[in-house]
Amino acid sequence: MPKFENNILGFIPQEEWLDMGFQVNRPNDPIDGLFGDDKTDNLVAAWQSIADEYQIPVMAQFHGFDTEAQTTFRVPVDNHNIEKGLIKVKINQSERMRALTRAGVRNDEMYDYVINDGVRLADQVVTRTKVAKNELMATGQVTIKENNLNLTVDYGVPAAHKAFTINVHKTADVDAQIQAVIDYATDHGITINGMMTSKKNITKMRKNTALQTAIGGNTSAGALISRSALEAHLDEEFGITRIVESDLTYGASATIGSDGRPVITQKRYFPVDKITFFATNPGGKMGIGLWGNPPEVDAGQFMPVSTSGQSPYVYISQWMEKDPAVLWTKASGLFMPVLYNPNSIFPATVTEVEGA
Repeated sequence: MPKFENNILGFIPQEEWLDMGFQVNRPNDPIDGLFGDDKTDNLVAAWQSIADEYQIPVMAQFHGFDTEAQTTFRVPVDNHNIEKGLIKVKINQSERMRALTRAGVRNDEMYDYVINDGVRLADQVVTRTKVAKNELMATGQVTIKENNLNLTVDYGVPAAHKAFTINVHKTADVDAQIQAVIDYATDHGITINGMMTSKKNITKMRKNTALQTAIGGNTSAGALISRSALEAHLDEEFGITRIVESDLTYGASATIGSDGRPVITQKRYFPVDKITFFATNPGGKMGIGLWGNPPEVDAGQFMPVSTSGQSPYVYISQWMEKDPAVLWTKASGLFMPVLYNPNSIFPATVTEVEGA
């Protein structure tokens, strides 16, 4: 039978948070296939090491034996902003526990309620990290405008990489537009091998007349292209071997409605009006979700919850306020997605204009 620490109602022993793991029933997010997660003790140092590894090689020069060596440089790292990736959320446990006690819930049942709250809080932290990963893929940057923070993490993605548009109207020449992106990338030393977008845009491409005739001949105009035929065409013509389709949503904000119940505003992780062309590293990755230690770790009061079963990314902490008497449970994590190569991403804005 589970026991609360020091017989204090609601306090979960640290070792039991450690053993709990992180089990949340959520759909597989395709962004995790491009940005896995890893833990570091120093976000800035790890980011700098990654930036050094993936920087474009700069030619050294021949020198005379009696001349001073040329001085090279490092890729600049956005130190100012990447250290500010603290994500946290807390909940008042006491109010609910009092209501559950009045409803006849016993201590061992109460234990499960407290544990489940901790898991849900940790899941909210992880949700914010997925929003950041998807924003990076869609825009080449991460913006944080919440809780008195107003900052943009600069990854060094060139502005020209983000200036493309793709018209997906049925009369548009989609192939020519994709070829323009491919040619630009090739001229800058990048071989595109993937694209990320919504099912809606994929379907519009399957209805595109120019693509229909390019794939099936003139007699195929007006006939919906099969998904497999479109994928084969993109592979053969452009070397795009990986199509990442993302239509998942999340609760972006919550307010209390007139009936006293929460009203959740849903948003898409990846915008519907974007098609991002990309080039992965040899391991098939665009980058990494880099986790660090939040302030609670330095304070020595934490209960880590493992998001992967291997490494503690999110930390659960609990404390009691005496007046008023309130037990708080909080989840926190220090996180920032890292893009391996700032030249490897080409986010295009989707338009739909007849005849263009």
